[in-house]
Amino acid sequence: LYYFEWMQVEGLSPNLITLISILNVCGSIGAIEKGEEIHAYILNNSLLLGDISLGNALVDMYAKCGDLTKVQEQFEQLQVRNVESWNVLITGYKQHGYWKEVLKRFQCMQCEGLAPNTVTFICILQTCGSIGAAGKGEEIHAEIVRGSLMAKNVLVGNALLDMYAKCGSAAKAQEVADQLPVQD
Repeated sequence: LYYFEWMQVEGLSPNLITLISILNVCGSIGAIEKGEEIHAYILNNSLLLGDISLGNALVDMYAKCGDLTKVQEQFEQLQVRNVESWNVLITGYKQHGYWKEVLKRFQCMQCEGLAPNTVTFICILQTCGSIGAAGKGEEIHAEIVRGSLMAKNVLVGNALLDMYAKCGSAAKAQEVADQLPVQD
C-alpha cells in the first residue's frame, strides 16, 4: 500500500495489473476503506468496461473484507461473468458461512449455462460437508464422475472424500478413497 501511494505521488497512473494486485492486498488485510478508494478510482476512470478480471478482483476484495452486500452488488454489475466470477461469489459466501447462499448461487451459475470447474466443485463439496447435505454431495459426485475429474485432480477427490466423511457416510468415503488415482 505504501508503494502504491508513492506511485501516485510520483504522478504514475496504475494499470490493470496494479489495480488487481492492490485490490488483492486490500482484501487480504481487510483494508476495505482503501479498497473502496480504489473502487472509486476505477469507476471515475471507467476501467470496469470490458475487463472481467478487474470486476472479479473487486468482488473478491469485498468478499474477503466481509461486505457481502457489496459483493452481491458488484457481482450483479459485472457486464460479463465467467466461471471465475461465480467462483469468487460462491467462495465469498462460503468463507462467511452462508451455506444456503452458496448452494443457491451454484444453482444460478448452472442456470446461466456455465460449467463448474475444480474450484467450484471443491467449494460446493466443502459446503455440503459443512451442512451435512449428502444428497447434494452425491449429485456433485455424479457430475465429477461424468467429467472424469477425480482422475485429473486429486484435490477434487480429497474434497469428495472429506464431504462423505463429514456427512457420516464412511462406506462412500472409503469407496472414493479406493478410487483415488493418487493417495496423499
